[in-house]
Amino acid sequence: MALINCKECGVQVSTQAKACPSCGAKVKKPTSVLTWIILGLVVFGVFGAMLGGGNGSNGNTASTAPALSPKEQALQDIEFKFDWSKGGFGNIMMIDMTIKNNGTKDIKDFTVECDHSSNSGTKIDSNKRVVYEVVKAGETKKMKEFNMGFIHSQAASSSCGITDIVVM
Repeated sequence: MALINCKECGVQVSTQAKACPSCGAKVKKPTSVLTWIILGLVVFGVFGAMLGGGNGSNGNTASTAPALSPKEQALQDIEFKFDWSKGGFGNIMMIDMTIKNNGTKDIKDFTVECDHSSNSGTKIDSNKRVVYEVVKAGETKKMKEFNMGFIHSQAASSSCGITDIVVM
């Protein structure tokens, strides 16, 4: 039997008493250590489920990647190579490009985007053009001196890629 102070009058009261013998106030029983441990585990589990878990997985670490859309698959199946130069008194970007369609579907109307950098490595310009051509599945198409438009006079290097296509 432990003694605690009454919340109302301050007299020492047994923890087994239902009311204070001095003032009649109800005696609040102290919460046991076991109760606090169980409460802590429940709160920790709830926060863990809200913040990280809760995705319904059964603990299996092998995850399947979502299936790619036809456009995403076609973009992965393209091999793109290019070489560029400046034309038009050094103001126009000209590229020679080779597009190989390793996919199973024909593609057309592909978007080529190029980012240009100066000698210091700073990105200073970009170009974006749609090439209105068809490249059949399994075929390779070469285009020479394709006009990408104006280019910054200090552009010293360029990186280009196909960013969008139409799958037929």
